[in-house]
Amino acid sequence: MKTMKLIPALSLFIPAIAVAQPESPDTTTGFDHHVPAVQNAFEIGVATGYTQGGGKLGGTMGNLEDVSGPGGVVEVDLGYRVLPYLSLGAYGTFSKYQHGDSIDSNTDVLGATAGLQGVVHFRPDTSIDPWVSLGTGWKGLWLDPSSGKTTSLQGLELARLQLGVDYRVSKDVAIAPVIGGSLSMFISQDSAMTTDLTEITDKKVNFTGFAGLAGRFDIGGSR
Repeated sequence: MKTMKLIPALSLFIPAIAVAQPESPDTTTGFDHHVPAVQNAFEIGVATGYTQGGGKLGGTMGNLEDVSGPGGVVEVDLGYRVLPYLSLGAYGTFSKYQHGDSIDSNTDVLGATAGLQGVVHFRPDTSIDPWVSLGTGWKGLWLDPSSGKTTSLQGLELARLQLGVDYRVSKDVAIAPVIGGSLSMFISQDSAMTTDLTEITDKKVNFTGFAGLAGRFDIGGSR
C-alpha cells in the first residue's frame, strides 16, 4: 500500500528534477558556432594560390611585369599563438611565374620570400574567424635562361599584408580564403653584365598581389 502511494509522488518529482538540470548548450550546430579559443599552441600553415607583380624595378631594368608575368605560389607559415587573438611567427614562400614579354620564352622566372609576421584574430572563439596579418622580410627573384648566366635580384619585402577568414573544420584545423599584397624594393642585382651582386641605383618600390586558399594546423596549447 505504501508503495502504491509512493509511485504518484515520484511521477511528480522526476519531471521537476529534469527541469532543474541545466541544459548543455549545443556549441557545434550551425555554420557559425562557438569553438574553444586556442592559446599557447604551435601553428603550421600552408597556402597556395595565384600571384602577380607590377611596378618599377629600379635602375635601367624597366618594370616588374616586363620580366615576370602571373604565376603560382606556395607558402609555409610557422607560428605560436601567444594569445587567442594574437599569433607571432615566420613565413616563407616560393613562386614560379610566366616569363615577361621582354625576356626569352625559355627563361624560368622564380621568386621567394621569407620573413616575420604577426596575425590578429578577431573572433577566435567562433568557427568563422576573420584575421589580418602584417609581415616584413627578404625577397628574391631569379631569371634562369636555358643557357647563360642566371640573373638574380635581391631585396626587401617592406610590408606584407594579408586578409583571411578562418573556418574551423575541427578544434585543431582551419581553412581560409586569403587575399593580400606586398610592397617590395630590390636593392641589388647580379646579371650577365656583373660579376657579383651590385647595388641597384635609383631603387623603386613595386607591388605583388596574392589570392588563394590556406590551411592551418594547431599543435598542443590550451582551450
